[in-house]
Amino acid sequence: MKNHQVDLIAKKIFSSVFDKNIELSLQEIKTNLAFDIPTVEKVKCSLSDQDTYIFFSGDEKIASQKAVISEAKKTQWMREKRKISSVEDILRYWQEINYITAEKSINSSECYYSDGIYNSRRVFYSASIFSSENIIFGYKINDSSFMLACRDSGSSSFCIRVNDSLNCSNSFEVSWSYKISRCFFIHDSANLYECMFCSHIYSRRYCIANMQFEKQEYFEIKKLVVDWILQKIKN
Repeated sequence: MKNHQVDLIAKKIFSSVFDKNIELSLQEIKTNLAFDIPTVEKVKCSLSDQDTYIFFSGDEKIASQKAVISEAKKTQWMREKRKISSVEDILRYWQEINYITAEKSINSSECYYSDGIYNSRRVFYSASIFSSENIIFGYKINDSSFMLACRDSGSSSFCIRVNDSLNCSNSFEVSWSYKISRCFFIHDSANLYECMFCSHIYSRRYCIANMQFEKQEYFEIKKLVVDWILQKIKN
């Protein structure tokens, strides 16, 4: 069921960005699109011996949030009083009960293989996600939806490989940009609609490599670019 949800969300994102129905396996998405997105690590929960997921920790005592809550229901995490003769005693007792919590989430639902999820739902293989939904392989995403292989971005929707950007939609490979819609390969730009391979330009549409094209010309070239992109991400 979880993987089925991922497939449906990914297909919807691909369709919205490229106007085509595309099917990629989870491994293809990870390898070809999310290869540089910081992700979680699978480890064993020290309390339950079940698999759990954590963004980063060098500590060997890791427990899933579910296991931590389960222990709280049993004991409230309280222990019998013991003699304390030194700070070393305190540190030893603390070490006995100090587990690093994994798969952390607050006010969130349907979050899988993820860590550090806040006020979000339907999040997969992601870390540090805030007030968002339908996120796959995301890192530090805020107030966004239907994002795939994106990081350090916010207030965006239906994007693939968007980085350090805000207010983007239906776009692919955007970095350090703002208010970008239906664009591919954009850097350090703002207020662009239907542009490709552009950098350092503002308030434009139908531009390719910072050159102005007529609308019909632009869409003829865009077909070639879409086919080229899809070939690249499938290989």
